[in-house]
Amino acid sequence: MLKEGVIMLVKDLMSWPVVTILDDSTVGEALDILRKKDIGHLPVVDLNQSLVGVVTESDLLKVFPNGRELSSFESNLLSRTPVSRVMKSNPVSISPDEIAEKAALTMRTHRISCLPILDGRKLVGLITKNGIIDAFITSLGLKDGGTRISIVFQKKWGFLSDLVSFTDNKNVCIDNMVTFGNELVLKVKGSRPDFVDDLKKAGYTIDDVSYIEPFREVEAK
Repeated sequence: MLKEGVIMLVKDLMSWPVVTILDDSTVGEALDILRKKDIGHLPVVDLNQSLVGVVTESDLLKVFPNGRELSSFESNLLSRTPVSRVMKSNPVSISPDEIAEKAALTMRTHRISCLPILDGRKLVGLITKNGIIDAFITSLGLKDGGTRISIVFQKKWGFLSDLVSFTDNKNVCIDNMVTFGNELVLKVKGSRPDFVDDLKKAGYTIDDVSYIEPFREVEAK
């Protein structure tokens, strides 16, 4: 579970337990697991439970040729292809004690949509793009709702400390603060148009103000 106000580590974002498959299993068995479990990535392990690869449904379907209909015999034969022949071997991985930002950067650098988490050689979890998105949402405090205020960020000594002091003096609680280049985003509790007016009067340049409703889980259909 992600917590606000603390450093987010990879182990806070990862999914566990992880569904895996042995490297001597077949393509047909792997496809069956992916579809029954409704998952996008399937780590491949050896008999010692050490990670040796990762497969996706698209990797597995490459076994079957496009453009012609297969007989049941051909389809049967191809589905018995060892998963080790189509998996991505020696996948990029990360330690559970690394910071979340490193996981995001690793995934972006290698253009991958999942990242196995290894403690030594043991697979202990998996991070997907959804996990990274959850971390971003948590870092901005978006689940709790409130007022999002975008301020032009002046990169000079005292700008942040003056802003925080100003906010304290107005009895406004800053839930979250993050910068995007020359933009500084504050998320404060509740709807605070009065505070936005105070910021403008104090000389801060406001680019955007929006109210965010508290997050509510959508029930699965």
